Amino acid sequence: MSILKPLALQKALSQGNTGGIYATLLLNHTGCPIAQAVSEGEKTPGSIATYIWKTHCHQSGEIVEYILVECEKGKVIVGSTAQYVLCMCARETVESGILTTKFAALRDFLKPALESLLPKKKDEKS
Repeated sequence: MSILKPLALQKALSQGNTGGIYATLLLNHTGCPIAQAVSEGEKTPGSIATYIWKTHCHQSGEIVEYILVECEKGKVIVGSTAQYVLCMCARETVESGILTTKFAALRDFLKPALESLLPKKKDEKS
């Protein structure tokens, strides 16, 4: 069984906070933060991002890698990794391609470690 290392997780999340990206969050499926790296003085829409993700996935039935929302004051990208929700918040000046590339890289980096935290299925061997 694996154990979550909060400092290592926060350090990994904070590596995404460059070039106009000011917050990176890992949330459970209800929107509660598991770990976050947020620039000082910034607010994060973590629970809203989770709601958007869950609503889209349940209502549309589509399987998507991520949802990118462009707002008046910035951009939010949200997607799942190993049954958790990953969210990044950026200023409006950040190019969407840069944001999606950073998101995908961080998601792929975190996925193996997060999957090891999930309970094994009965048919899988330890």
